Amino acid sequence: MDKTLMQFLHPERKPNAKFKLGPFGEAEFEMRVLTADEMAQISAEVQTKGLKGVEALYPAVAASLVTPNLRSADLLDALSEREGHRILAPVDALKAIFTGDEISALIGIYNEHADVTVNFEEKVKEAKN
Repeated sequence: MDKTLMQFLHPERKPNAKFKLGPFGEAEFEMRVLTADEMAQISAEVQTKGLKGVEALYPAVAASLVTPNLRSADLLDALSEREGHRILAPVDALKAIFTGDEISALIGIYNEHADVTVNFEEKVKEAKN
């Protein structure tokens, strides 16, 4: 099979981003890049719910978190008990766990991790060496 074809069939994806947020001590967070299908579903959700501004990014950030898994039934049950009302959706879990400033930090990490732009100067230097 052609080498180029193999590169299209098996691209090298970024590994998940692992990081810490100050208020959570040594707890390690993990975030992944979303698939095209996931992004399409999130885009439809944002339009359907009429989310605007920074809130339009909440579904993508919530879906991209691997740790904590905001879809975990155990986590949602524990948050519901702590908050005194049912929490069923990952976005609601995001808002229950994190402050506005922490969500802003998560959005920054998400945007940086999902960035697929290429630094052409760096690639030219790499090709020359």
